[in-house]
Amino acid sequence: MKPPAMKPLTISGFITAILLIALSIYVVEDLPAFGDENSPVNKYVKLFNVDADGLVESLNAGVLPLQIKIKIEDMGFNKEENYPTLEEGNYRIEWSEKGSFEGGRLSEGGWDILINEGEIFYNEPIRYYFIKEENRNLTVYRYNFPVRINELTEEETATINIVTAGLADYRGYDTMGEETVILTGAIGVILLLRRRGRL
Repeated sequence: MKPPAMKPLTISGFITAILLIALSIYVVEDLPAFGDENSPVNKYVKLFNVDADGLVESLNAGVLPLQIKIKIEDMGFNKEENYPTLEEGNYRIEWSEKGSFEGGRLSEGGWDILINEGEIFYNEPIRYYFIKEENRNLTVYRYNFPVRINELTEEETATINIVTAGLADYRGYDTMGEETVILTGAIGVILLLRRRGRL
């Protein structure tokens, strides 16, 4: 006796399940090591060094030294290039002790420059720059969020869609559960339809 032929919907359901499983495996394999400070998700990018002489007091007083501000703006991170400005009253400086947990990372000890972007629904200052004192110099860094999302998404994730890169790559740990739910739901629907003879 000949076995019953598979219906076209059964084949398409099976292929969909395989694709969803493959996608989940790909996402898990592509995640950076958890807590790896050099992974694109966690690191910040070095901009430049300046002599620390006389600038530490200014930072401790909550004022960004003029020579740091000018250098940042000369690199193109200014209003004309659609970057948040470092005008007085638009930023805040916070000191973080070494080893403290700040902004999703263990701080190396330094000053965070938080900028108010003027968002309507999320009107909170965002960490944009980090300044660390080392060897009598101040090293200025940019935090990962503006670097990754605005500039390096395509290079680092091979994805031109920022939403996809954010959900399936940069925030992979957060969304892995969501993807598992979608996969489980899809498999559950396929199994239910097959049981009722609709596939």
